[in-house]
Amino acid sequence: MVKPRPRKTERGLIPTVIYEEAARRVIDNEESVRKVAKCYGICHVSLNRFVNALRNNLQPKVGYNPYNRVFTVEQESQLVKYCEKTVDLYFGLTTRDLRKRAFQFASANRLNYPQKWNEVEHASEDWLCAFLRRNSHLTHRTPQATSLARAMNFNRENVSNFFNKLATVLERHSFEPQNIYNIDETGVSTVQKPTKVIAKKGTKQVGSIASQERGTLVTLCVAVNAVGNAIPPMFVFPRLHFKDHFIRDGPIGCVGKGNKLWMQENEFLGFMNHFVKHAKPSETNKVLVLLDNHSSHVSISLIEYCRANFITLLSFPPHTSHRLQPLDRGVYGPFKKYFNNCADQWMKNNPGKRMTIYDLPSIVKASLPLATTPSNILSGFSCTGIWPFNREIFQNCDFLPSTVTDRPLETEHENQTELATVKVANLNETQPGPSTPRHTTPSPQPGQSTTRDTTPSPQPGPSTATETTPLPRSQPTAFITPDILKPLPKADHSKSKKGGRMKRKTAILTTHQRRA
Repeated sequence: MVKPRPRKTERGLIPTVIYEEAARRVIDNEESVRKVAKCYGICHVSLNRFVNALRNNLQPKVGYNPYNRVFTVEQESQLVKYCEKTVDLYFGLTTRDLRKRAFQFASANRLNYPQKWNEVEHASEDWLCAFLRRNSHLTHRTPQATSLARAMNFNRENVSNFFNKLATVLERHSFEPQNIYNIDETGVSTVQKPTKVIAKKGTKQVGSIASQERGTLVTLCVAVNAVGNAIPPMFVFPRLHFKDHFIRDGPIGCVGKGNKLWMQENEFLGFMNHFVKHAKPSETNKVLVLLDNHSSHVSISLIEYCRANFITLLSFPPHTSHRLQPLDRGVYGPFKKYFNNCADQWMKNNPGKRMTIYDLPSIVKASLPLATTPSNILSGFSCTGIWPFNREIFQNCDFLPSTVTDRPLETEHENQTELATVKVANLNETQPGPSTPRHTTPSPQPGQSTTRDTTPSPQPGPSTATETTPLPRSQPTAFITPDILKPLPKADHSKSKKGGRMKRKTAILTTHQRRA
């Protein structure tokens, strides 16, 4: 790979504005070129060339232009914008994709590029390194996998509906921040993700002990409020019958349930009993609970229990908890990191011993307080716009991934117009063509305009230049942009799927009767 050539002088780095000021002094004040160049600290030969270009009404150029550069500054900026757009849409380019787009861009615009690009049909690695060096704000990142459902459902309409309902309940009940809670579940496993260790350079594989190949999951339910406080968690063990010794070493005040699957209606109702004991809602101290649309959160028994205990339930839009839920934004990320660290320490302190589900409460006891700090909880509520209330917390760039699957809104009028157009087109295709000569004029129908009939027909004779109407010439573009070569991704909605399970929406669950 070619190494970058180090600079030995500062020539070519002086901006054009300095040359313009110096040239005006030479032209307007008739000062010496050498004197002005010495005053501004620039080369007198470059200044003299700049002055001569201005006097001859030419566009002066400043700086050095590399002889082997493929793209101009404007063309390269188009490539940079294309990379940024694809990343915002969650369809980012890999290094090989970028090299291929660069080759197509240079080939379509007939630029001078190395002949080797034609052999492999993509740009070289040297060009890629130089491109990233010139645009230092671009870097090579490992993206986080985001499901299609999350990309589709986090859109402006769903988020606006949620904030409208949140504003409604805040105005109706005047909730204070200590009475605004977020409840959600997460999972802890007996197989931890190993943390980084110190190893010898060049080692191909570095191992770390885990208790087993596949771990057993235990569900953990946590509740936090908008002033930074947390309620003791609840564990749901994958056992049919729960025993008290399961949580013997768990956090202080925690409770537990048993279920062979995961959190169900009865288990979540048990957590709400635990929640009421700590939050103490009453008629004069009502509580707002924000949660997702899991089936255990929208049961009829739970809604009736919350109504009886002065709890208002507000659900998030489906598949938007990764951006709207405070626990996901501020608590669970640090918690998983601290949990893995504590699990690693447990394995080191207990060599040759397998971690079981009954050891997880003690690990959660050591790691959960490190994550549920007031600063993390307050940051989670703030960055989601829930408290302090801010419906404009998300910008248009945050909703760009949903534009890939956006479909145009079809109205009834547009459907009728399209249907009428199709009928007219089919009718014209089925009718036979006219059998009358061209010089005969058909009689006008009632209500039909006769403008075409009154227009005199052209006389036979040689055609002149004044009689022909020239076609308008299209203005040539500067260059073919990457968006034209490879358009940004857009989903095809020609075949829409119908049926399936009814999709839930954000709702105030305790306002009116709902079906589970």
